[in-house]
Amino acid sequence: MKNGFLSISILSLLFSSFLFADDIKKYPAFGGERDISYANYLWGELEATKLNSIPATLYIGGPPHGKVREVLEGKVDGHRVIVKRNYGGENVSIENVKKDRAKFLKAVTVMVKKEGFDPKNNDWYWVKYKADGTLDETPKGDKIVGKFPGCIGCHQSASGGDLVFIHNKEANADITLVDTLNKEKK
Repeated sequence: MKNGFLSISILSLLFSSFLFADDIKKYPAFGGERDISYANYLWGELEATKLNSIPATLYIGGPPHGKVREVLEGKVDGHRVIVKRNYGGENVSIENVKKDRAKFLKAVTVMVKKEGFDPKNNDWYWVKYKADGTLDETPKGDKIVGKFPGCIGCHQSASGGDLVFIHNKEANADITLVDTLNKEKK
């Protein structure tokens, strides 16, 4: 009787481990299918609402973002969205970026406040796009979307307790707030 119960327990444990491993592949902490799908949708919304193209106040920054940056804040589908365009490259300066933003744009990093997404980290969803809108990746090839530990780890040092650096006026320029945006009619 004991051997039968033990065998069933071991089989149950093994089976549940396989199911859990499959869930980890589908829904990892970052870079999973759902997060990638949302990131692709989000890029389209950023383009449609022009949150990805409205000029904002340029300021000097540093790693991990570009030497020159600009930040906009608005809403997509009722969610608070913070868009940071990161500029770099040879001869990057505020003056040169003003003349040709597309030439110096290296990445677009976005934070979206999604209720219930990650309560442990103030419900922020993180994504890093390349300049062309494709998703950036880690050196291992994982997409930088969702609960990305690099973003969370850095932003935990932000004053204000909300993982947002806008409270630190010494490190950031004023945020360009975009109250109402109309999507382009197709």
